[in-house]
Amino acid sequence: MSLFQSLCRYFYKNYTKTIYIVDILYMKDINAVYGFENGNYILAQLFKLIKNDIKNQILLSLERRLCIEIKNTHVDVFTITIFEELNEMEIIEVKNIIFNNIVTTQFLLLNNDIKIDIDVTIGCSKGIDKDLQVYAEKALHNAKLNYINFMYYDSNLYKNHFLNEELLAALHRNIKEKTVEPFFQPIQNNKTSEITKYEALMRIYDTNGNIIMPQVFIGKARKYRLFNKLMEILILKVIDYIKKYKIQVSINLDYNDILNPSMKSLIINNIKNTDIGSYLTIEILESKKINNFYLVNDFINDLKTYDVQIAIDDFGSGFSNYEHILNINTDYIKLDGSLIKKIDEDIYYNLVKSIVLFCKEQNIKVVAEFVSDLKILRYVKSLDIDYSQGYYIGKPEKIDQIIGKKDEN
Repeated sequence: MSLFQSLCRYFYKNYTKTIYIVDILYMKDINAVYGFENGNYILAQLFKLIKNDIKNQILLSLERRLCIEIKNTHVDVFTITIFEELNEMEIIEVKNIIFNNIVTTQFLLLNNDIKIDIDVTIGCSKGIDKDLQVYAEKALHNAKLNYINFMYYDSNLYKNHFLNEELLAALHRNIKEKTVEPFFQPIQNNKTSEITKYEALMRIYDTNGNIIMPQVFIGKARKYRLFNKLMEILILKVIDYIKKYKIQVSINLDYNDILNPSMKSLIINNIKNTDIGSYLTIEILESKKINNFYLVNDFINDLKTYDVQIAIDDFGSGFSNYEHILNINTDYIKLDGSLIKKIDEDIYYNLVKSIVLFCKEQNIKVVAEFVSDLKILRYVKSLDIDYSQGYYIGKPEKIDQIIGKKDEN
């Protein structure tokens, strides 16, 4: 351990830390195919990448001096410890820096012109607790089980062997006190570069007023049969904000929400006899679960009676079948982030191009999600995609921040 790392550990031992565990996928296969020497060479390149480029980009992104410790904790596992408490958006920003750098890097092989890429899964946690590493490892394990590249666990909510009494109490408290709050992420019209729509994203709070990240509570809220109550509060607040500020807003519903008749009734009962429906878009999530398009279209057609628009979310993952688009009376599709992140690669560029052309023939508008920088935005605009959404366009914010910006303009 270097002197710098020792000083960080000493001076910040009683402060909240944020750690990321980065695990290389299929490392055994790499060793089997290319040999252990090449495996070790790839690990050395990855360590250098994290220690230099990734660390510097994290410092640049967070815009402040930080102690960052990087360790190769196991053969194919690396731990990045940031000796500071990061907020929700910063956690995601750092994750994106780590993940995007690694999966877009070509790793050299010894005595060979061949380069290969690698994939990783990342687990993250933050807190003061001495078992912080355990929580991050639990997040990593669950990310692998769910075939996703990242999962975050808040150590404050996963003590006592990850029992969830505190989270359950937080869910009940947010429902009782109606502190469920929509955060609005802007959607830009690519022709005018103006913000014309917003996506409402659910946020809840712990006892100290800190935001609990969606990765922590949404799955558990469904398991505890509390998600519908959270959604009811969110939808009613969104409708109130639409009435007050006349802003275009989209709300996410998954297949289970659509099958719930009370959800449709809640929306219709609060928009009928008004013009509010024309300001509202419903985004249909988790499309791969849809097996009854008649029920979905009944839901859609009833809402369209009140001028509500429909979007298919995450096209390119669950809705990869074009026929599914034709089975649903949709106004928009939102391209999955996995396509947009790699749009600078020919194969993904051409795939997105074909989707856009198909949608234009069907008179369906296209939204590109995960537009994280100017380079991606330029690719998106070159394909004549109608709208862009992502951190480069704007981060999710409370309604007063959104309205404040509109007033300034």
